[in-house]
Amino acid sequence: MSTDYGLTIVKDYPIKGVNFIDINGMLATPKHFTAVIEKFCETVKNNLPADKLAKAAIITPESRGFIFSAPVADRLKLPLLLIRKNGKIPSNPYSFRITNEYSTYNMEMDGDLLAKHDHFIYIDDILATGQTLASVREALGKKGKEIVLAVHLTAVAALKPVRDSNADLKGLPTKEII
Repeated sequence: MSTDYGLTIVKDYPIKGVNFIDINGMLATPKHFTAVIEKFCETVKNNLPADKLAKAAIITPESRGFIFSAPVADRLKLPLLLIRKNGKIPSNPYSFRITNEYSTYNMEMDGDLLAKHDHFIYIDDILATGQTLASVREALGKKGKEIVLAVHLTAVAALKPVRDSNADLKGLPTKEII
């Protein structure tokens, strides 16, 4: 099934019962991709006061989040910190566990870059159960850092009750652009 912006829903992928949101059609259509990046930028600017925005950095998990966060960081003139798979940060990695609907695994970010920022705008593609976001929020909190806004391309509506019942997401402003 196709949606706006060239997104496609693939039923029973990667496992039975999961409806996968495929972003490939959107990425292959420059007008859709440009529109999506503009919507990310507008959403960030419309949901953070200018003084908070000026002090923030963008943080994003591997790998599909990279696609959206890099052009948004460039357009908003904000620093970008990448959350990478374990073993991919060469200097002073800060490691932590991610637990999401599929698995549990280790991720890391550059500890030196992390130390330079206190407030983050989290950008990713799909908000499902919210567990990846919750894990990143917890890891940042252990370092005295804060996510001030989380923006996703879209969210899985059927999982909203799961997200709403997650105590680790309480009080966190989240927005979806589609």
